[in-house]
Amino acid sequence: MINSLQKTLEQIDIFGQTITLNMNKNANYTTSFGGCSSVLIICFLSILFFSNISDFFNRANVFYDSQTTFSNDPNQLQMNDENAMFALSIDQNNFTTNPFFNISVEQRIHTRSLDGSLNKTTIQIPLQPCILDRFNQVVQNSGIDLDFNNEYHYLGMNNWLCPAQNYSFQLEGTYSSEIFKFIKIVVTECQNNSNSSHWNPQCANEQEKNDYLKKEGQFKLQFFQINTMINPQQPKDYKTMYLDSDMYFSFIPQKLARLANIYYRQYIVNNDESLLNYKQINKEELIIRRAEDFRDLTELGRDTDNNFATLYLRRSPFTESINRSYLKFGNLLSYLGGFMQISKLIFGFFIAFYNRTSMLIELSNKLYDFKEVTNKTFLRKIAKTNQRGSLPEELSILSKKLQNLQTADLNKAEWKQFIDKLMERSQPIKLNIKILINQMSCGYFFNNDNSEFFNKAMLKINSELDLHNILHQLQEITKLKSVLLQKPQIILFNFSPKPVITLGYDHTVPTRLEVADDLNKQSYIKANAYQLNEDLFTSLQEAYKIVTEEMEDSNNINPCQKSINFKLTKQIDSELGKLLKNAKMSFYKIFETHNNEIQVNS
Repeated sequence: MINSLQKTLEQIDIFGQTITLNMNKNANYTTSFGGCSSVLIICFLSILFFSNISDFFNRANVFYDSQTTFSNDPNQLQMNDENAMFALSIDQNNFTTNPFFNISVEQRIHTRSLDGSLNKTTIQIPLQPCILDRFNQVVQNSGIDLDFNNEYHYLGMNNWLCPAQNYSFQLEGTYSSEIFKFIKIVVTECQNNSNSSHWNPQCANEQEKNDYLKKEGQFKLQFFQINTMINPQQPKDYKTMYLDSDMYFSFIPQKLARLANIYYRQYIVNNDESLLNYKQINKEELIIRRAEDFRDLTELGRDTDNNFATLYLRRSPFTESINRSYLKFGNLLSYLGGFMQISKLIFGFFIAFYNRTSMLIELSNKLYDFKEVTNKTFLRKIAKTNQRGSLPEELSILSKKLQNLQTADLNKAEWKQFIDKLMERSQPIKLNIKILINQMSCGYFFNNDNSEFFNKAMLKINSELDLHNILHQLQEITKLKSVLLQKPQIILFNFSPKPVITLGYDHTVPTRLEVADDLNKQSYIKANAYQLNEDLFTSLQEAYKIVTEEMEDSNNINPCQKSINFKLTKQIDSELGKLLKNAKMSFYKIFETHNNEIQVNS
């Protein structure tokens, strides 16, 4: 039961470790080119990420969506000193003191009953000469760093009329709504002291008015207002206020009348100020007149006309909703991670191709030797020497001392010869731009000996790494055990102890691969290529000496062992075997010299 539960838990383990092969004692194969490329990519991404992170905290990345809704019965808009200001004027000199016409502003409220009757209410809105501070106050209340000082004085708006302080307008509904609220602005004949206590003008005489009409051909009603423009894509200062001065209406009393409807939309801006993955909404409501929200009508005047120009300020049936938000932290991580993956995909293709080619070339050079002449046979001559007896104990002690002495002398020259011969045995595949182009072009360009060696090595490696081949080799090892060992020996062999790992010095068997690795390390650091581990060559010399002595000893060594030693020496290259044999003979020559000296002294 416990084992079954354990197996079940192992099957659902989502943290299972992937089993991979190693190269150069590492799970990943790395190169200096890949390292330099990684540093450059990291620097590039760091600069990019720093810019993006800086923009993130500065709220420079804004996302928004907008929606326009229509209603037959739009809700109420409240216009007052805090959010709106407009100015009226007749285009003439000294309008506020000697006007040609009167301008009146009325709040109209139409209430429609269920029986269809209509109740109309009119509220007079007093006017007074405009004051600059009232315009600037509206801008300050909106949080915009702006003032209208230049425009105000340039246009002479101190001679214009504005709603009296603390005014309030309501705009709501349409003609068909139950409650319809709008503002009516009317231009009528001038009457002294007819408006209110806020503005008590003295009308201009008829001669001045006629002279103006004869000169200009018409009168002009001017309507200026503070308007707002929304740029939701701007991270900061997304709203801008300006003086809208494009509206004026020409009229001629009893000849040409003007009628216009000016609509105001409600803008609802929802600002999500949070940078994290939750919402922190700051709602703002604005009243804006868009350029298309204007309807103008020109009529022929009549002798009975009392209203020469009429403007209606109404609530637009359209409402704009804008949702603004800044880049969230989670989205930033997703963006940076995605960009990193794309960068790795684009640049990593070439870097990974270089690393893979470099790894395969290094693996090929470590596994195989490459020669242009493939059928050449190497002849070896085995020199036989007379059998030597055992040395006296006193001479054995001395021989060890002499051996250390001669090894130090011989290795200096022989080690260099050994390295030279070892390198002459093979012409390794070289990694260069030609072989990279050859591999990228599928062998079309630069198809030379170097690339051919590499392609053949790849075929051989792929063949040896084939699963069928690996399993076949394992079966061959099992069959070899059954051939060489009897059943009791196989049982003992299977229960032999595992390799022991200790905390002290590990005694390892030297290999040719160690020599190649040491040479590569020395070449990287530009050190002396021949100042390597001499103990490795000494071990090789000693091994060769023991094996050849066993071959020469016909009494104490069984024929099977001698046959194995013979085959081993034949595996050694002729030049390297000659070098090792010369080293062995030099040892005996030095040893015999010192031995004779000892006998004479005795």
